Amino acid sequence: MPINDAKFKRNSPETVAALMEFLKPNFHIAYTLDELVAELAAKDVDVSADELENLLDSLQYGGRIVSRTIDGVTHYQYRKVRGFMPLKKMK
Repeated sequence: MPINDAKFKRNSPETVAALMEFLKPNFHIAYTLDELVAELAAKDVDVSADELENLLDSLQYGGRIVSRTIDGVTHYQYRKVRGFMPLKKMK
């Protein structure tokens, strides 16, 4: 059965929650994509590397995580926000 574009691109809220629950307390450590897939699998979250990479890209765009390529391998780390971030004004 075909699905619409919104459902195709949507990330599972459970996957996002599990990922953020893992990354927040470990904000001082950067993880590779394979390490994050393994950590989520240990928490019984079934997510493919491609799906997780898309999720990480969207979280990075939103400013919740940062990534850096070191020795040809991309590492992802939770971005700890210090201080107050004002909300964007709605027009």
